[in-house]
Amino acid sequence: MLSTIQSNIIEPYMVLRQTLGPLKLSRWQLTKIMAKAMLFGSVLRSIFVASVIAFAIYLLWYSVFGEKHTEKILDLPVFKTNASHCDDIIKEGQKKYPNDPFVVVNKRFSFVVYPATVWDELKRIPEHTASVAGYMHHCNSGDWSLVGNETQELWKTMNVDLTRALPAHLGNLQEDIALAFDTVVGRSTKPHEKWHMFTTVGLMGRLNATSFAGRDLGFKAAWYWSVTLAPVFAHFANTLLKMLPDFLKPLARPIFYAPVLLDHQFMRQMLYPIIDKNTKEFREAKDPKEPMAPKPGKNLPFTAFLLARYKDGAATPHQLSTDIIQASYTSIPSTSTSLYHALWNLAQRPEAQEILRKEVEEVMVDGKLPSTHLQELKRMDSFLRESLRLHPITHFALQRRVNKPLKLSIGPELPVGTLIVLDAQAINRSPELYDNPNEFDMDRFWRLRQIPGNDGKYHAVTANATAPIWGDGAQACPGRYYGVCVLKISLAHVLMNYDIELKGGPRPLKPIPVPNGTFGPDPSVKMIWKYKGKNPSPA
Repeated sequence: MLSTIQSNIIEPYMVLRQTLGPLKLSRWQLTKIMAKAMLFGSVLRSIFVASVIAFAIYLLWYSVFGEKHTEKILDLPVFKTNASHCDDIIKEGQKKYPNDPFVVVNKRFSFVVYPATVWDELKRIPEHTASVAGYMHHCNSGDWSLVGNETQELWKTMNVDLTRALPAHLGNLQEDIALAFDTVVGRSTKPHEKWHMFTTVGLMGRLNATSFAGRDLGFKAAWYWSVTLAPVFAHFANTLLKMLPDFLKPLARPIFYAPVLLDHQFMRQMLYPIIDKNTKEFREAKDPKEPMAPKPGKNLPFTAFLLARYKDGAATPHQLSTDIIQASYTSIPSTSTSLYHALWNLAQRPEAQEILRKEVEEVMVDGKLPSTHLQELKRMDSFLRESLRLHPITHFALQRRVNKPLKLSIGPELPVGTLIVLDAQAINRSPELYDNPNEFDMDRFWRLRQIPGNDGKYHAVTANATAPIWGDGAQACPGRYYGVCVLKISLAHVLMNYDIELKGGPRPLKPIPVPNGTFGPDPSVKMIWKYKGKNPSPA
């Protein structure tokens, strides 16, 4: 390299300078002559020409296959914002076009927003035509973050096997949650402050890890930091990408997402020994159902669930580790933000704490919750659903990316790649559905369930047009039963062991909207914790 620079740049420059010295040229004139010599020299000329050709080919490829902006294709009203989110312009669009689709555009994405009247129509559209996984993949750079790449085997494991195992695994979950609280919050009887966002992320990061990766790994600092930093690395990558023009983003993604890929590889190396052990036990079991049965004091057999779903040869260590990383990665933001909001609502309402505490005491047996899906906690269920209604984790519902040209009953035909959504906030705060829709009413859904024939309705896990957070139909959130169960156990643990209040007293919640339509928690909130349970730590 040094010899090339010496022979192709430095030496020609010295020769030119000595040769042209008598002409008394200015530095600018000398520089132009030198530039021509460099540009048309054999080696540098080849490099330059090859680079220009390669870049021209890339621009041609991008013009044909690169991301197309929906607002330039569809004949629909367009609302644009320079902000990184679309909250304000969605409200503007709803006012002007309450019964028709329109397009909203922020700094990163274009969404076609449909009215709630197409709910039943949209939920029935098959995944191969329009998919929520494709939406998540697109909005989270899924080729690099793994989001949206979930296999059907993982989807069914979360939706069926994990849900079915919850009652038998409930005792283990209670132990894991208690340990998570001891680790993150502690048992001090003196009031002490905690940053609320980091508390809930710390709790759910450890708890979800014990469910998917196992207890030994779940409470290891290396795993916890790896799995919780993965979304942070992805966020920074997305932040850097949005500063670039569109045609440069595909070139920059491998560079900006390199920390995410390295983090994934680090997690895989921690998972491989556990996967090998679990796979061996599964293959050697005489009864194939035996390894899949949850046992007291043991890990949830999540790897066994996956192994039973995959066909021979498909359940490689790489695939299984990918599934576990995906389950951990996607569950932490949703459960931690939901817990953040639930505890925020609980801390502001001492009367609610007392009501829910009595309900927990009534269903407990020997200090433990029953081994069920915890449907007995009806007022807590109502409290959670109300928290999810007023403070959801996303502005949108029935999010889909179009995989085949699609035309709904209203609006134009949508080309492949279009992102379509429904405004969940318009449903959650609809005066036609709810009395005083902007007020928190912990018993709103509990009262509805008292009406004869309604006991099976209005649950926190319900997925329908009045509960948009989970989606609906075949593509509804597969982990919602696990998520709600974990939230109930966490709230029960807080009610029985802590007094909590917001530092500074009650205040409005200020969620942070992000470009893909989700809400992030306010990082400035502090919670005051005081332990009141058994075996407190020394003061």
